[in-house]
Amino acid sequence: MTNFTRKPQKTEETYFFSGQMLITQGASQAFTQEEVMAVVADLKAFVAAQNGADYLQVYEFADGRKLWIIDQLNKEMIESGDFQPEDNHCTILLPEEY
Repeated sequence: MTNFTRKPQKTEETYFFSGQMLITQGASQAFTQEEVMAVVADLKAFVAAQNGADYLQVYEFADGRKLWIIDQLNKEMIESGDFQPEDNHCTILLPEEY
């Protein structure tokens, strides 16, 4: 079992993390696939329960490592039709990669 905590979000927004998930090389090397999948599953459940979330979600593991997930488009942006489908993606990264 992976031990992590989702940190409180700064604001309540309408980001749904519904696009393709992209992971940086640093995050891929620092975390196992199991750890990343557990975080993504937690995020998806949280977003569904809250009907949206802040664009930045921060996870902290028991050993102090942090993982960020940043969404690019919120609900209104997606529904506007002003963006291409490939613009709807989320980035999984280490804080120092930002």
